Amino acid sequence: MLFVLLQTQPAPLPTGYGAALLQTLVSLLAVCLLAWLLLRWGARRGFALGGRGQRVKVLERVALDPRRTLYVVEVGGKVLLLGAGDGASPTLISELDPASMPSEPEPKKSSFADVLSRARGEGRPERSSDRPSRPSRPPEEG
Repeated sequence: MLFVLLQTQPAPLPTGYGAALLQTLVSLLAVCLLAWLLLRWGARRGFALGGRGQRVKVLERVALDPRRTLYVVEVGGKVLLLGAGDGASPTLISELDPASMPSEPEPKKSSFADVLSRARGEGRPERSSDRPSRPSRPPEEG
């Protein structure tokens, strides 16, 4: 009996669009899994993109126009105001007193719908809790 099983031809592989689609999806899943594992491994080893330095911390960045930017940077306990422009090296504008710096504001939590509407350029009405209270105006005369 074993001899008969060994002599039989293997079953042909399935062909057609369904088999090709399944093969493509399995390959895509394998590539995504491999990329995810490599990124996790690299991040643990310190190869992360945009890794944070241990001694330099960017506190704030403000774009003045598309080619000029101001940075508030903390280095070794000093707070520096730097200017960077198109094609020029960063310039030290001044050293700021760390004690006079305002405390960091808490980031405003936005819902996904708010972020999406801002990205699409749509004006979404503010919620009443977000709007500052306005004093009522007296009725206009005449």
